Amino acid sequence: MRELSMSAAIREAINQILREHPESILMGEDIGVYGGAFKISAGIVEEFGPDRVIDTPISEAGIVSIATGAALMGSHPIVEIMFMDFMLLACDGLINIAAKWQEIYGDEFSIPLIIRTPAGGGRAYGPTHSQSFEGLLLNVPNLVICCPSNPGDAAALLLGAYDLGTTVVFVEHKALYARKGPVAEPLTALPIGSACVVRSGSDVSLISYGRHVSAALRAAEQLAAEEIAAEVIDLRTVKPMDTTVVLESVAKTGRGISIEESPVIGGVGSELAAVVMEGAFENLEAPFTRLGAAEQAIPCSPELEQHCFPNAERIVAKARELVAY
Repeated sequence: MRELSMSAAIREAINQILREHPESILMGEDIGVYGGAFKISAGIVEEFGPDRVIDTPISEAGIVSIATGAALMGSHPIVEIMFMDFMLLACDGLINIAAKWQEIYGDEFSIPLIIRTPAGGGRAYGPTHSQSFEGLLLNVPNLVICCPSNPGDAAALLLGAYDLGTTVVFVEHKALYARKGPVAEPLTALPIGSACVVRSGSDVSLISYGRHVSAALRAAEQLAAEEIAAEVIDLRTVKPMDTTVVLESVAKTGRGISIEESPVIGGVGSELAAVVMEGAFENLEAPFTRLGAAEQAIPCSPELEQHCFPNAERIVAKARELVAY
């Protein structure tokens, strides 16, 4: 193991894919000489050249549609959409073609496509550069959605997404890019759809992904001082969701809180609540609770933005409430 930032871990995974798989290409706005808006692809064009690291025009619809066609013709594109907010411009190609063609026409029409995209708040980028749409995308059949919380998982999940050979949306929380953590050497793929229990507990289950796993862990530390044992689950992929790990945890603790970056209405927490009601209703000792982005536009002010998303204090308060229910 070695310590890498999440951005460095993702960059290493991309380099490994490009070296090992000649059919792979990298596409996106300013990803070549400039190295990407968040410098994830810095230096990659120097090794692989502009035929495999392709700077595109500013057209998310065009980028995803061209990449979908390239995947149908035998390439395995890794697309970067500069901000997840802009993915709405690419939803026709993503939802109506990339996620459906193989099921409609057969395995010879598979679309091995990875769409990487920075998402979320924490940098005070305002209402159109801080959103997370994984909740919206849950509704798309067959679409895989990865949301890593740490550098090691980010690299391993990206390799796993490539091996999967289907259409994957890979959500990278921009506030995590600079955070460091242990990363395996050499890099190995992580199976898609496998959650991880990152802290064991018996009183309440804190279920999260991406940036808010660290908030859940901080909350668990505070709760431990009050003799409340919180179990923390990192979903890692929100679709397919590892319902087995979720249900086993809630059956043990009797209580559950989902913590997400997207809004709670129709979000990941809503799906988790449905899963728990269907599979662990008899084990519940308190109502399942959802925490997520506020029902409002995300402000530019750093101070105001902090109030839009869950934090450790809100998680602790809700856990106390459920334990005392």
